[in-house]
Amino acid sequence: ENMGLPFTDEEARLLELSFGSTSTVNPIPTKLGFCDDPDDGEDSGRFRRNKSKSSKEQNRNLACLDELVSDIEARANATYNPWQDYPALRLLLKDRVDYDTAFPMIRVEREFCDENEKSPCANQTAIDFSAEDVMNGNIFDQFSNIWKEEKDPLGIKLEQLQDSWWKGNVPNMLESTPERPHIKHVVMAYGTDVPTEAGYIYKKIDRKPNPNNNTASPERTKAFDGVPEMYKVMWEEKHGRIIEESMPEPSTFTESILFKKKQTRRPFNSGDSSLWLHHSGDGTIPYLSLMWAHTWLLHATRAMRSTNHTMPMLEGERISNPHNALDSIKVSHRPKGGNDWIEGYGADPRVDENYDYSSRSNIGDTGTSHPHGTKYKPKMVRFQSEGKSRSTGMEYTTTVIEAIGVEHKETTRNYDILAAAFTDVLKNLSEDYGLV
Repeated sequence: ENMGLPFTDEEARLLELSFGSTSTVNPIPTKLGFCDDPDDGEDSGRFRRNKSKSSKEQNRNLACLDELVSDIEARANATYNPWQDYPALRLLLKDRVDYDTAFPMIRVEREFCDENEKSPCANQTAIDFSAEDVMNGNIFDQFSNIWKEEKDPLGIKLEQLQDSWWKGNVPNMLESTPERPHIKHVVMAYGTDVPTEAGYIYKKIDRKPNPNNNTASPERTKAFDGVPEMYKVMWEEKHGRIIEESMPEPSTFTESILFKKKQTRRPFNSGDSSLWLHHSGDGTIPYLSLMWAHTWLLHATRAMRSTNHTMPMLEGERISNPHNALDSIKVSHRPKGGNDWIEGYGADPRVDENYDYSSRSNIGDTGTSHPHGTKYKPKMVRFQSEGKSRSTGMEYTTTVIEAIGVEHKETTRNYDILAAAFTDVLKNLSEDYGLV
């Protein structure tokens, strides 16, 4: 993927394979953020952690995320849903969604065909890879075995990953989900509901040599397979719908160069998105990766609920109902095209009667009516929480802002998103230093 830069996909692949640092953007399984992970402490992959203590053992000053669910669920009844304004936290904490919950994050479909057998062949297998296989490098090891590439570039990529993170003395940031940064104020703003790639299917056809053919040369025996071929792409689209896209196979030079075949797109799982998320990502990052920041909103409550009672409680530290972690999070939204923030999450856009079919004003002005315009006014949902350090008494805040329909690169250019973020920044400067 060349990301729109002026070089070919093949050149982009060579660059990516040469950068060992790109492993830092690999997805991390959400299950590693919970204390009841059944694989914790077991060798679930070939390259397991080498640290003397896991991140969970080092972070016992915070209550486990899974400890919060029972108290939240206890308040539910026929007329009250405690998760109403917190769909992201419900999916993460209660439903425990992960990158392979609804479909395989990465799959390799293999066909083993006789010499003259046409695809699809009778002998077929499929191998699924999860986010953990990407995290620990198992996917590079397996792909290197499935595809015989010249100079084994994926084997080199695996060595980079091992040397940088799994064999060194530096704390391995890839083995656990990220916690809230240890700074006074955190503002996380991102776009959602833009079509985003979320899964990939590769295909490999292996042809069995004819046992009656004794003319195979040594060169043919050692032939390389070439680059892994992508067969399908799984997209998450607006409101969490999953689309399966088949990649075209050009049959002629004209089709491949001049008239590319159109990709075949169809709803995945008969169009049922109930097993997935309520949003899609920002066109670059899947929504599951973005929405993990919602767990940072619980940092203060998790610190308050810690079983470590060796340190005294500070006055005013318990700012929320200890029996419902969600009470400490304030939720507000700003309607699309609006200026004022309104308490609550707002109408669920997935419900057809709430969908905005009306045209906006200033339709001729791209800046105000088009999602790529700098003055476009998207619907935004804001989540805010406060806390106080148990050890220092320092007050801190966390804000997560979701801008509906805004693409990845536009989040740093859209006036309204910047205004929402800097409103928090200016407020904090005023309260902390009296500068504004």
